[in-house]
Amino acid sequence: MSLTQFDHGLIKIEKGLTVVSWVVTIAVTLMIVTDILLRFFFNRPLPATWEISEVCMPAIVFMAFAYTLTLDQHVKMSLVKDRVSPRARMTFEMATNLISLGFCAMLTYWSWLRFWASFAINEEILAPVYVPWWPGKLMMPIGMAFFTLRYFMKFLSNMMRQDVEKNPLVGG
Repeated sequence: MSLTQFDHGLIKIEKGLTVVSWVVTIAVTLMIVTDILLRFFFNRPLPATWEISEVCMPAIVFMAFAYTLTLDQHVKMSLVKDRVSPRARMTFEMATNLISLGFCAMLTYWSWLRFWASFAINEEILAPVYVPWWPGKLMMPIGMAFFTLRYFMKFLSNMMRQDVEKNPLVGG
């Protein structure tokens, strides 16, 4: 499998994770609206709406990180980067991608440990109904793992681009 094929597969997974984020957002919104209507009109709110929303938040937040990076839509600060040469800009980008890769890898590992501890003890939220915490805690390591992979792909892409700029025969 080539790097390009791997990247296309990764993008498909990232798009799928983004769809999961959208669906969870819509489901939580509908649940909250239903809760409010039932509370207002019948004085019978849905049990554990807030707690279930809490468990769903990591899916809403973390599932779309990687695809947002793929689209290059993350918040950026380019005060210095835009005023330097293209070569220095490439160096800045490679350095930030490498630092981000390391940071995301650490967050992936840390969040996996937190998920595993929660899963092992079957941690639950105190609510009128049983609401396990671990599904929500699983969303962060999944989202961060794909975020880490995307930074790795960006770093490889920059390395390959730099090799082509140094030696045009490398690119074919």
